[in-house]
Amino acid sequence: MFCQFTFDNFRSYRDETTFDMQASSMKEFKESLIVDEKDGQAFLPVSVIFGPNAGGKSNLFLAMHRMFDAVSYPIYLLSRKDEVTKDVPRPKVKGADAFRFDDVHPNEPSDFEVYFRTKGQEFRYRLSFDTEGITSESLTRKNVGGTRTAMVFERTGDEVELGSVLKRARANTSFNFDIPYLSFLALNYDIEFVDMAAEWIASTRFIDFDFRFEELILEKMLEQEDEDIIVGILKAAGITIDGFRVEGDEDDFENRRVWVRHIVNGNAYELRLNKESAGTRKMMSMAVALDDALKKGSLLVIDELDSKLHPKLLRFIIMLFQDPDINRNGAQLVFTSQDVSIMRNDVFRRDEIWFAARDEDEASVLWSLSDIHEPNGNLVSKNAAFDRQYLSGRYGADPILDRLLYWEED
Repeated sequence: MFCQFTFDNFRSYRDETTFDMQASSMKEFKESLIVDEKDGQAFLPVSVIFGPNAGGKSNLFLAMHRMFDAVSYPIYLLSRKDEVTKDVPRPKVKGADAFRFDDVHPNEPSDFEVYFRTKGQEFRYRLSFDTEGITSESLTRKNVGGTRTAMVFERTGDEVELGSVLKRARANTSFNFDIPYLSFLALNYDIEFVDMAAEWIASTRFIDFDFRFEELILEKMLEQEDEDIIVGILKAAGITIDGFRVEGDEDDFENRRVWVRHIVNGNAYELRLNKESAGTRKMMSMAVALDDALKKGSLLVIDELDSKLHPKLLRFIIMLFQDPDINRNGAQLVFTSQDVSIMRNDVFRRDEIWFAARDEDEASVLWSLSDIHEPNGNLVSKNAAFDRQYLSGRYGADPILDRLLYWEED
């Protein structure tokens, strides 16, 4: 269960910022919530981030991706023994992504913390790095519903302090300091709590449609064995294809072709994948990830989910995670969007809607609709027309409509 993500000093985010998937006490759509039976804590199955261009939506996505990838990529790369990766340079966690619009933060590390639950345990993993590499890292855990927090390890630079579990395992503290200690432990030891944390982080899938990368490689990556899954999801979404055929060797990307089959008046016809609509291609590229997340109960994070998708397809994807009869394993979806047509009280709870925008210092700020108060001091009503109020500027995310009207007046 993804509970909370906190970070600071990353790209447009200067100050400490928290994105929360812990459900508030609001009553709407309670049946869609994911409830941990151990302590009754409820979590959101889906959250969406709206806001103007360059407001910080994608930078939130990138912050999460950067932290999760810092852990999972070394595990993936260093555990492989094939020819493809033998000459690949060993991964290093560092970067120059600090906030740039003052004289202090560019010289400070970027800090990240993820709070999550898995297999009856509650974990908090922290990671900080600057242009030189990792500056600090820690992992703590406790039993869900418990009160005692145990330190698994704490790292400052090249120095590591071990908790009791790692001391008993005689874990080595001499390792490649360019990678997270969590990655090193997962690669070299079989330690229950370490494996739980690393596996949960590595199971999270990030999809970025900003540069159409996912769609561009779709023909090279589709597997015939996934046909039933993909076709099943597309048919459920109202996209009528009968199947597809992968032509060519899986190792020969240049000559690989995918043909999509349609049945019209009882006759079968095939179209090359690149002749299908952009929406169909996008759904095909997401279908396996959607199916995998729902089956495993994992986290799926998507940037620009609404791009090239009809609002009905977008609502279909949201429904997959909000329907407890479909989402039986507690999967969660986080995505960014510009499609205000889904900002409705019959689609989302108020705490599932978030906004990102920049302030006068060019620093991004993140807040939830559930935190906004009306002029009379009351919270925004669950029956409000969220989309209309947002476009009128009442939620503070500076809709582009307001700026266009201001420009026309000038």
